[in-house]
Amino acid sequence: MFALAWPAAMWAVFVFDALLPNSIARLDNLGIWPRSIAGLPGIAAAPFLHADIWHLLANTISFCILGAVLVTSGRRLFTEVIVTTAIISGSGAWLFGQGGRPHEGASGVIYGMLGFLLARGWFSRKPVWAIISLVVGFFQLGSVFGLLRIDPNISWSCHFWGFIGGITLAWWRYGRDPARALPPSSRS
Repeated sequence: MFALAWPAAMWAVFVFDALLPNSIARLDNLGIWPRSIAGLPGIAAAPFLHADIWHLLANTISFCILGAVLVTSGRRLFTEVIVTTAIISGSGAWLFGQGGRPHEGASGVIYGMLGFLLARGWFSRKPVWAIISLVVGFFQLGSVFGLLRIDPNISWSCHFWGFIGGITLAWWRYGRDPARALPPSSRS
């Protein structure tokens, strides 16, 4: 249930945006505008904004699947991965994204969850997480290869930096010190 709060917020923002009168600017303009001071607040707003219903549906399905896997490790870790990868993917889009249009969507966070889940199995050296990483990798292989496809209508920078953010967070939590691989409740 906890993992559904983020997608519920994405849908609420989408419905609110759709109900705005045409005379009012769409919320899409609140996305990340690369290298623009006015675009910095978009780092926080972008994961909740979606261009159309198909964009929202694709992100909702991916978020729910990866979020369900991730939340089994606890709400705290789930929240840490979501917030960290949202900031890293948004910052990467702001610094390196294609200018002239806003970057929006939860894809950076989704790629962050994917990167985290894949890398956690490697860095933690825990058999169960390694198996989960392999299963996630098998079913999400197309998403990983999607990082290689550059489409001017897709924020490649959000995807890339989210993925890197997830891998970095997995390294930070599990790769630096073997004691960090223990769940928070097991640490003394």
